[in-house]
Amino acid sequence: MSPTRSEERMSTLGSLNALNDVAGASLDRLTELATHTFRAPVAFVSLVEVDRQRLIARKGLPMSEMNIRDSICAHTIGSAEVMVVPDLQRDPRFASNPLVTGAPHLKFYAGAPLIAQNGTAIGALCVMDKQAREFSEAERRQLETLGMAVMNELELRALTGRREPVSGLPNRHQFSIDFNAWSARSPARTCFAVLVDVLDLPRANEAGQVLGMAPLEALIKRAGVRVKVALDGLAEVYHVGVTRFAFVVELPSREAIERLVEELRVRLTRPMMAAEVPMSPLFHAGICEAELGRDNADDVIRKMLIGLHSAIAAHESFNWYSAQRDEGLRRGYRLAADARHGLLQDEFHLVYQPRFRSSNLQPVSAEVLIRWNHPQLGPVSPAEFIPVFERTALMEGVTEWVIDHALAQLAQWKRAGLALSLSINLSARDVAREGMADELVRKIHAQELDCQDVEVEITEGEWLRVNSLPGEQLKRMASSGIRLAVDDFGSGYSNFGYLTELPIHTLKLDKSLIDDISEDQRALLKVQAIVGLAHDLGYSTVAEGAETSDQVAKLQAVGCDEIQGFALSKPISAIELAELLAPKGG
Repeated sequence: MSPTRSEERMSTLGSLNALNDVAGASLDRLTELATHTFRAPVAFVSLVEVDRQRLIARKGLPMSEMNIRDSICAHTIGSAEVMVVPDLQRDPRFASNPLVTGAPHLKFYAGAPLIAQNGTAIGALCVMDKQAREFSEAERRQLETLGMAVMNELELRALTGRREPVSGLPNRHQFSIDFNAWSARSPARTCFAVLVDVLDLPRANEAGQVLGMAPLEALIKRAGVRVKVALDGLAEVYHVGVTRFAFVVELPSREAIERLVEELRVRLTRPMMAAEVPMSPLFHAGICEAELGRDNADDVIRKMLIGLHSAIAAHESFNWYSAQRDEGLRRGYRLAADARHGLLQDEFHLVYQPRFRSSNLQPVSAEVLIRWNHPQLGPVSPAEFIPVFERTALMEGVTEWVIDHALAQLAQWKRAGLALSLSINLSARDVAREGMADELVRKIHAQELDCQDVEVEITEGEWLRVNSLPGEQLKRMASSGIRLAVDDFGSGYSNFGYLTELPIHTLKLDKSLIDDISEDQRALLKVQAIVGLAHDLGYSTVAEGAETSDQVAKLQAVGCDEIQGFALSKPISAIELAELLAPKGG
């Protein structure tokens, strides 16, 4: 073969990235199919280099390469059709071949040339047998078809459909194909999978708006090049998300993969230029262990994502996959999926935590609380399921259910002659819904209640602005007579501007302010100051989370208007609350 053809062949092999284990693993099923189709003990995909032959996928042969002098396939690629040698011992070209003279003592050979789209022959799909045999015309066509399938698989790996256009690297689809191929080739082997994010999405979006997409894509491409260069000879790199790259590698220990990830961080966070602006890429990574043959590609990607998002949330360079975090996420997803059915099946119910007038410790109102008895998971805390609902489209339906049942219960109490007002919690998402205020007022009137019978509790936060949809809704509620209370007051948010801008009636002091007032004089003085300021501004005060009689006494002493907490009453059922409110006989 002339040097020119060798150069063309090596160039084609390079463009196909066909000489690595990743490419070979994707062909294992085709070589196994060849052994079954032709009832032959040996089948392999051979790629011919300048001085050696690489068996990148094989069945029935132990070696992975051999010298070009011993390559039968080197003869095949010089042919435009299937090459058949019925008896290698009788062919002077191959009688002294090591595969013939030594183990496994092969006699029969048939090979289909692998010809790339540019017309260059790069190797062959071969079948061999220990017995001399004939090869029919139909079998030749079948081998040729399988050879075309091998070539198609190699070329598909290099096509845009399996590569990210921005970086030119294999994409997530190719990652899945390759990982499953590795698993079939080497089951039970343990490896490490890493997902790296080089630029968080908010910053990527901001950069795109400022610089345009071309510089941003150039930045991502450079980051991909850095990852590929850093892992050259160690692992294949995949571009699996807009700013995310993944790879799988075998290393001896968790410490070794952590060192590798740290080296990547140092390389990737060096400044890069984008539209003449120096940019400092961020770096977060998620790492997981994977057992080939047990974990599939989707599992591995999901586990890497869990580690990555854990690292992002913790502002750390990398985090390992956590089974506990995984279980929590799965449980949250299940709760979200089961909630709508649960509402229809009466799995939810309401309880009521009374609030007591400080001066005489008589119950004057109650806070509505939702509870969930899941048929399989048992009692689920609102602290767990409410945040899940708030992240989905479920919150609106759950809020409507709570309001309807709470108002119906309040109307029943009123008809029984019990004096009581109810406090209902609304989330920022609830209050941000157009028409929420008018809808709530309609529901109150439909139950023949007064708006003064209802208090709405909202949690303080940055969303509390007068010139906003939530602000407008809160003002409409207040103008109708609904009282507004700020829940968890003093738990962290410190912008008091909304207190003078919005028609707030009540401040509910957060439990964290109450916890230490029995032991810490400074904590007591803080509560006293907040209560005094609230009264000066015209607000009523409620202390929530009082758990001891001493806390109750001190809250009475500083003039808090109402007290709520386990020291006086835990959340109770509607029947228990009615008994608590009923006039006591003399």
